[in-house]
Amino acid sequence: MIPLIFFGVMIVLFWLLIIQPQRRRRSIQQQLLMDLHPGDEVMTVGGLFGTVQEVADNHVVLEIAPETQVRLAKSAVTAMAGRAAGRTTR
Repeated sequence: MIPLIFFGVMIVLFWLLIIQPQRRRRSIQQQLLMDLHPGDEVMTVGGLFGTVQEVADNHVVLEIAPETQVRLAKSAVTAMAGRAAGRTTR
C-alpha cells in the first residue's frame, strides 16, 4: 500500500513541476507568435535583435541593420523587445 501511495505522489509532483510549467511556457510562446506585427522589435533564439518587417504563416522578415533583412522561421522568435509606435502591450 505504501509503495502505491508513494508512486501516486511522485506522478502528481512530476505533473506539477515538469508538465504544467512547460504547457504554460508553450502557451505564452504561441501567443507571442500570434501577436507579431510589422514594427515590433524582437529577439531570436540566436540572440539577434531586429524589427519585424513582414509576417507570414510560418516565417518573419526582420531588419537587423539598415538595409539588411533576414527571413527566419516564426519559431525562432523568442521574446518581444519592444512594440511598434502607437501600439500598447496588454
